[in-house]
Amino acid sequence: MSSSPSESHTEVLAPADCWKYLRSSYVGRLAVVNGAVPEIFPLNFMIVGEAVVFRTAPGTKLRALLTGAAVAFEADGMNAYATEVWSVVVKGVPVPFDGDLATLQDAGPDREPWQPGLKEHLIQVVPAEVSGRRFAVSPRTRWWPPQDFTADWL
Repeated sequence: MSSSPSESHTEVLAPADCWKYLRSSYVGRLAVVNGAVPEIFPLNFMIVGEAVVFRTAPGTKLRALLTGAAVAFEADGMNAYATEVWSVVVKGVPVPFDGDLATLQDAGPDREPWQPGLKEHLIQVVPAEVSGRRFAVSPRTRWWPPQDFTADWL
């Protein structure tokens, strides 16, 4: 376990652990650049091999993805007792899913789009970088801001 200078006891996850956590989740956020504007979209996803796969419909997200510009995907979660949290980020390039459709059924047999409508575009994020962190949750009282909002607090 490595610690940051503030002694937060943040553990940097190995890539294998990152993929394990991603496989245990199904909700994440996709960050794209739409023209010159960053956009973030919540989505449900599945992991196929070592790629993030999701369905989408025509619109802002798909237009941004079709540019081929790099994207970032993040998912996070916590243990059953809410005492430890994790966060994983996958940075990579979006491409049309080229795998066997049967692998999608194996990877996420119960995955359904959240919104109505046809989500006919299957996209995979081919990872260039995978990183993750895990750390203990601080006591709730530590999350409150200080009462003094003087300039030296900023």
